[in-house]
Amino acid sequence: MKKTLLAALCASLVLAACSKTDTDTDAGPAVAPAETTDAAPAEQAASGPAQTPEEKSGNFPKPAPLVEMGQADTEQWVTSAGRTPDGKIIVTEENFVVAETDKYFAEHSEKIPINRIRHSREYSTVDNQVVIRENQDALYSHAVVDVSEGATITNPEWANYSIIQIMDENQYSFAHLYPGESITLTPDDLSFGNYVWLNIRTEVRPNSEEGWADAHRHQDAYIIDAKSAVPYPTKGFDRASLDAVRSELLTQAAKVNSWEAFGTKDVVDPEQFIIAAAGGWAGLPREHAVYWPKFVPGPEALEGACSQLTLKEPPLDFDKGGFFSATAYGPDAFIATENYALSSRNAEANPDGSVTFRFNCPGMANNIDTKKGAWNVTIRFYRPTDFPSMLAYIEAFEADGTAIEVVKE
Repeated sequence: MKKTLLAALCASLVLAACSKTDTDTDAGPAVAPAETTDAAPAEQAASGPAQTPEEKSGNFPKPAPLVEMGQADTEQWVTSAGRTPDGKIIVTEENFVVAETDKYFAEHSEKIPINRIRHSREYSTVDNQVVIRENQDALYSHAVVDVSEGATITNPEWANYSIIQIMDENQYSFAHLYPGESITLTPDDLSFGNYVWLNIRTEVRPNSEEGWADAHRHQDAYIIDAKSAVPYPTKGFDRASLDAVRSELLTQAAKVNSWEAFGTKDVVDPEQFIIAAAGGWAGLPREHAVYWPKFVPGPEALEGACSQLTLKEPPLDFDKGGFFSATAYGPDAFIATENYALSSRNAEANPDGSVTFRFNCPGMANNIDTKKGAWNVTIRFYRPTDFPSMLAYIEAFEADGTAIEVVKE
């Protein structure tokens, strides 16, 4: 595989915790609010499967103030760099993944009570995008869940694509629930701690009023049934050193040259795991999604000439909601136009099952608009039949020199 394969991947993933779901206008979770909001953390009620009208409209009870763990409890994450004068843990590459994960858990917990799901109800656009390389592949939902006394998480039956990705405090992605699946978790299932992050993707299909309503209903149907609702305690990492290490790791993205960046401890490559966490925190493991590095068009296409990219039908489990997509970005990796993405769910396929994505070809099928100048495309594949087949598919395309080509009149 080319060394750029996951270098581009690191930038292409949605940084789930700081996506649009962090805005104050997103609609609410699939679980009931705590019975009290001002009680001490240990006294807050555990949540069950019910959902209130207030939560559906995005009104959450005020979370308990964040509490930082005592220094004795956080000593395990202190490296030779030590602590700052005010006692914060200095972040190095050695403890970066835990620190980055702690940041996302804490930022969510400042706004949303424990065991509650916060939903994004619309796709990313030029006007509402927050981070680089957002997409239209799914609606995102997030939650931090206390599993200290057990918690059952359920993805109800549904015909479309939906996945609940579950990660622990070390950012190990260890459980993935498709429609009709449920899991009961305890601390024994985690590599560390009592809390997990839910990164939930919900497909919108068809792209119609009923399709959107159906997706929103499925979002509302996700269930967290936790026996404890103790708010997440932060670990006390120093933010300045965290930001500095993240920036440095992003310069090392070219080192990520395999598919071993996401998953469990026994699967990931340690170095790639750390680097990928800086640019693609909460990426799905290869068994569940494959991210193809960005395609960069040639000079004519860059300047707006009608161009295209044809992909043969990939080895995806289409019967269970699998699909693939193309998303165009500007030179800064942000969305640059309103018509910036297309997926196999709504694209017009060729007779052989392949799909031709077109760029700046008004009036032609499967057209995506870009702005003149530097732009690029990211391809994402969801629900591969198996990883070896997916890898062989991509290697064959790379060997053929697949590229974005100008359409000749």
